[in-house]
Amino acid sequence: MPLARALGLVDTRFGIARVLGDEGRDLVTEYYRQAAFGFRQVHSRDGCMHMALNPDGQFDRAGYLGQADSVAAEIAATGAGRVLELGCGVGFNSLHLARAMPDVEFVGLDLLKRHVTEARQAARGMGNITFRQGSFEALAPEAGAQFDLVFAVECLCHARDLDALAHSVAGVLRPGGRLIVYDGYRTAPLEALPDDIATATRLTEVAMVVADGFRPLPAWDTALAGAGLKRLATGDLTPQVRPTTQRLQRLATKFFMEGLTPALARAFLPQYLLRNAVAGLLMPYLIAPEGGSLNYLRLVVGKPGAST
Repeated sequence: MPLARALGLVDTRFGIARVLGDEGRDLVTEYYRQAAFGFRQVHSRDGCMHMALNPDGQFDRAGYLGQADSVAAEIAATGAGRVLELGCGVGFNSLHLARAMPDVEFVGLDLLKRHVTEARQAARGMGNITFRQGSFEALAPEAGAQFDLVFAVECLCHARDLDALAHSVAGVLRPGGRLIVYDGYRTAPLEALPDDIATATRLTEVAMVVADGFRPLPAWDTALAGAGLKRLATGDLTPQVRPTTQRLQRLATKFFMEGLTPALARAFLPQYLLRNAVAGLLMPYLIAPEGGSLNYLRLVVGKPGAST
């Protein structure tokens, strides 16, 4: 459907002004609390919270392991022995890696206590993985707590202070260590976009509780450089996540067309869970091959040392 019609559906169901009223608010904890049921029921019963990587252009749930398998290849290539996942959720990626690489030590960090509790339960009996609760903007570089590799899948977009985050990661990386990031980035400033694309971008960012919006890549480069880190490689995975966004759009369209009335939906379902439908409906317009506002990248970042 045309983007104008999609925006009209969002306005009818949610009220565009009402949704944008949450712009800039830090809603991460409440969002993941409310949306947990939806992730399990709609997205992945195994606890995956990110988009699948499907190189052949067809959605396949096996692609949910694409990011973790790519991290595994980096671990093997660099000989990393101690690995930290930021924003690990319920441990989907780290648990997969720990099972596949028993000689590597993994640590998962997440802001939400309920995520950490669930991950720890899933890790019972595994000796090479632990989970901790905390913020990735305030990692403590304790003695013996240095890492060869740190990775983050679709979570650093929630960072409020890029400089603090970059210094935090630099503090726990060993010399020569790597940071691997999978996330979304703005391709242009909002003011440079057509009005409808700019509005859809803002609505999607609010629905995904990206409080300060997806940052452009140069903003990340500046923060990384300030912490003594350097981007070594960039992979554009945008085409590989389009099948996931198209699947979510089909589900969202069904909700908008056939779901509960707005009043009943608001009465029976949490608002941040419902707002996932906004991002689901609009995302394909934003990562379109032409005229979009977002891309999905894999960044490899290095800390100076022998192996970089």
